[in-house]
Amino acid sequence: KVLVENKADVHIKASGHFFQPHRKGAYFYFGELPLSLAAYSIGNTVLHALVMVANDTEKNTELVINMYDMILMKGAEMDPASKLEEIVNRKQLTPLKLAAKTGKVEILKHILHREMKDPKFQHLSRKFTEWTYGPIHISLYDLTSVDSCEENSVLEILAYSSNTPNRYKMVALEPLNKLLQHKWESFIRKRFFFSLFLHLIFMFIYTGTAYYRPLKGEVTIFKQMDAFGNGGEFELVSFCKSNRTLSLKKRRILQVALAILASSVMFFANTEKYVLPMVFALLLGWVNMLYYTRGLQETGIYIVMIQKAILRDLLHFLMVYVIFLFGFATALIILTGGAPHSAHNTSVPLSDDSKDQAVYSGLFQTALLLFRFTIGMGDLEYNENVKYSDLAMLLVLLFVILTYILLLNMLIALMSETVTNVSGYSQSVWQLQRAIAILEIEKNWIWCWKKTQRAGCYLPIGSEDKKDQRWFFRVEEVNWDDWNEELDALREDPMGSDLLEDSSSGKTGATAGRAVPTRLCDFLSCG
Repeated sequence: KVLVENKADVHIKASGHFFQPHRKGAYFYFGELPLSLAAYSIGNTVLHALVMVANDTEKNTELVINMYDMILMKGAEMDPASKLEEIVNRKQLTPLKLAAKTGKVEILKHILHREMKDPKFQHLSRKFTEWTYGPIHISLYDLTSVDSCEENSVLEILAYSSNTPNRYKMVALEPLNKLLQHKWESFIRKRFFFSLFLHLIFMFIYTGTAYYRPLKGEVTIFKQMDAFGNGGEFELVSFCKSNRTLSLKKRRILQVALAILASSVMFFANTEKYVLPMVFALLLGWVNMLYYTRGLQETGIYIVMIQKAILRDLLHFLMVYVIFLFGFATALIILTGGAPHSAHNTSVPLSDDSKDQAVYSGLFQTALLLFRFTIGMGDLEYNENVKYSDLAMLLVLLFVILTYILLLNMLIALMSETVTNVSGYSQSVWQLQRAIAILEIEKNWIWCWKKTQRAGCYLPIGSEDKKDQRWFFRVEEVNWDDWNEELDALREDPMGSDLLEDSSSGKTGATAGRAVPTRLCDFLSCG
């Protein structure tokens, strides 16, 4: 704007050294002309740029929100039919979807809750107050680009984009929270527990088949093949029919299916090692039962705490512990001279002294003995007859101090701190996990034969000659803060003379509380 007002040439070439690509130093190369800059960019509009610069701080959020709404209103004044928020960039993201993708909680909340009071700009609103009674508000939220019935919706972005920050905060926003709750209570819960029932039946049958498998004989090979193979084919077909990306649940289903098929093929080939993939499939299948704990809030929050403790604390502990274990095991093997030799005379039995000196005879055996010291099951008497027994004893004691006393107690303290911290937002994380389960079941191929159940109602917006059809979702909200602010004129008079400070207004106590509901009959056609 400043360049145009000062009659500057906005098409001048940016051909300086800073705008040219070179190997050393900092540079900024997007072409020489504004058109080249547009071609090199990702196609963001000004609204996209405002979403990108938002950082969820108070001053920044206020500035971005004011500029965002001003641009929408200016665009509506110039062209009332324009829909600036529906313009997508090269990644097919609208400003609303971009806010969800980048984890900008405050700007996403503002876009979802935007309610224009001016009748001239009410069509820009995404939230309409249908009626109010006291502190209770019945609001209609626009589901455009929000519901999972549309491709690449906000719900799908939050569910499937694992790199998106603040997902658990955004899922708790309205109308996302109530929309997911409605989906769960209306039809997802029945499908979820029916899927749990099918998984239990499959695992019981497969476990019984594996437990009572024939150990010898060739007559039952084809029966065994059918028992194993059908389960693997069912799991594999269930995976292949799905049209979603590889979620965690589906990766596990694929692993179980491949393990079952591998076990079936190896059993049919009369290979005894078919037990290995069978055991892997059984173990992974029963571990997958933890997926269904997110159906209940109590077990879901508990699993969230376990998951955070494993990913944050236990992995760090294991990394340090493995370094200590490998280092001390190698030192003990070299110190005691217990490295295994390439050839042994197996016909001559080892003496007692040789057995004692062979305590640290291999890396795996030594690591196993040191692990027993870590859990308090080691025996220090083994070190009496080994070479350099005093130094070996010192190394073992040092290992016990570093692992059993230091590392284990640090792990316990860190896990306790993690559980305390996670308990503050564990419910939000559980809501996110349940949202992922809701979308996975909603998009599952088994239910595709049914007509898609879409939440909300389809309502026209605007005047009779120019209507805008949208999907809305009703949310019942309670806002005591606004209610208390509106009642600040009320006071308790001990004499019972007047209820209102401003008696000249002619309002009674009931009308001051806005007990009469207000409807959107003028603007919102609910018929």
